[in-house]
Amino acid sequence: MASPKDTHGPVVKTGPTAGQNRTRNQNGQWRKKRSDSGQKRK
Repeated sequence: MASPKDTHGPVVKTGPTAGQNRTRNQNGQWRKKRSDSGQKRK
């Protein structure tokens, strides 16, 4: 399968991988944002 960079997949806006393309999960769908995104660290 071609890399998401080549297929112009959705770009990650926040988090440690911001600016890169979103990865796919096992069934080929784009990964969702994490449920704890945007939360302050405890």
